[in-house]
Amino acid sequence: MATLVTAVLLAGCTSSDGARDLEALFDEEQQAQDVLTDAQLEDIAVDADTTRRLGEDGGTAFYAARSEDGASTCLVLAGEGIDTVAGCTLAPNPTGTEVSNGTDRAMFVVPGTDFTSLERSGWTRLGDFLAVR
Repeated sequence: MATLVTAVLLAGCTSSDGARDLEALFDEEQQAQDVLTDAQLEDIAVDADTTRRLGEDGGTAFYAARSEDGASTCLVLAGEGIDTVAGCTLAPNPTGTEVSNGTDRAMFVVPGTDFTSLERSGWTRLGDFLAVR
C-alpha cells in the first residue's frame, strides 16, 4: 500500500520528459557493464538484452530492464552473494517503483521528480533514474 501511495504522489510531481529520458536508455546499445550473468538472470523475468546499469551502492548494482514480454519497465538489484530481484511496472512513468532484496532498497525516480520529500524520508539520489536507502 505504501508503495502505491508513493508512486501516485511521485507521478503527480514528475515530468513526462523524465519518463521519456528513461525510455531512451533502452535505445542505447547495451555495454559490457549493463550485462547480467546467467545466474543473475535465472530467477527474474527480464529481457537480458535490455538491461542497463543505473548505478552501484555498497556492492549492489542497480539496473533498468524490460520485462520478458516487453510490456513493463523493471528495476533490478544484483550483487555478489545476494539474490537478484526485480520489480516491474506497466505504468508509462515508473517513478515510485520500489524493489528490495532484504538488505538494499531502490526506487525509480526520473528527471523532474520533486526529490525533497524523498530525502526527508531517508532516500539518497543515485544518478538520474535511481534513489536508494
